[in-house]
Amino acid sequence: MTENVVKFRRPEKKPEPKPPRKPGLPGWAPWLGLVAVAVVIYLAQQAGLLGA
Repeated sequence: MTENVVKFRRPEKKPEPKPPRKPGLPGWAPWLGLVAVAVVIYLAQQAGLLGA
């Protein structure tokens, strides 16, 4: 009975082409901005500009 069964394979999908990258900020830019803000806040605290 099993010799009469036809086995099918899934057709292979072609990988989707990646969309072209948009010109603009690189991926690390937001992190650089976050670190810069943290450094500014730290320096302002050390200078006594933020109170406490």
